[in-house]
Amino acid sequence: MDLYKITLLVVAGLLTVVFAWQLRPGAAIRPDALRDTARRAGLAITPEVEPVLIARIRSRNRGTLIGTLIALIVATVSLMALPQSADGGLWSGLMIIVMTGLGGAVGLCVAEFRSALVPLGDRPRVARAPTPSRADYLSTIDLWCGPVAMGVTGVALAAVALVILVDPDDVLRGASIPSLWWPGFMLWIVSLAAAGVGRILSTRLVGRGQPAGSDMELAWSDALRSWTLRALVQTPALGALCSLVVVLTSVSSTVSGQSGIGTALSVAFSIVPLVMGMVGVALLSMGSRRPPHYLSRLWPDVAAELRRGAHGVVAAPVESGRP
Repeated sequence: MDLYKITLLVVAGLLTVVFAWQLRPGAAIRPDALRDTARRAGLAITPEVEPVLIARIRSRNRGTLIGTLIALIVATVSLMALPQSADGGLWSGLMIIVMTGLGGAVGLCVAEFRSALVPLGDRPRVARAPTPSRADYLSTIDLWCGPVAMGVTGVALAAVALVILVDPDDVLRGASIPSLWWPGFMLWIVSLAAAGVGRILSTRLVGRGQPAGSDMELAWSDALRSWTLRALVQTPALGALCSLVVVLTSVSSTVSGQSGIGTALSVAFSIVPLVMGMVGVALLSMGSRRPPHYLSRLWPDVAAELRRGAHGVVAAPVESGRP
């Protein structure tokens, strides 16, 4: 067994121990974690909703960790079976990150599906009409980040392959289509498949019921569902962007800078990932300054209260805030 596979097994083993430790039955939810969750959701944690919320968070954490562990095992076995990439396995870690992220998102979705089966006992159930849609939980950026990322990166990968085939001035002698297939193109294919599965799961999840005994529970259920749907659409988009970064970085290292075209290609391949990162940071920063999207669509009174208050305040929904 070579050093690459030994390193892969050691890293996977350490990650498995860490995730398994977090799955232990006695793991508690820290108070500061609850406060951070409240700030992120823009909602207050009342005494009535706190035990329900803690149970939901535990279930979601467990689902995420189990999904991550399964994905880690699948990714490790795949990397062991596949040939080592031309870069010496440098980007294999990125494949593990993307795969575990996708596994965690699916595990989170499974936990959300199970929450719809939790009985309320003798408590009355809060109902609303009409049933929310994906657009009520996902902003325009969230809805389109997956299709746009897959489309743009797909066209970019095809363009890179065309440049390699044409090879102007013979500046890409060290690059070939087979060398880009793994891991760059493979990451894109995995992300494309994950985007399709995520769309199916998110559509089915929105149609599931939301057992809640009060407006507060229902609002928190909306918050958790919104985060689940965002994970399902954002993780494949991130994987697609990572695939493009891998390909551009690999090609950039093979470009001969002895000609003007070679220098231009090398600069372009190096700048594109940087621009992509800056755009991503700008979009995330823009979204963090606003009340959560689900509040604006489903609980407009709460969103209005957040806009009037200071950044980071939390509020409790009232009867008038529910459609």
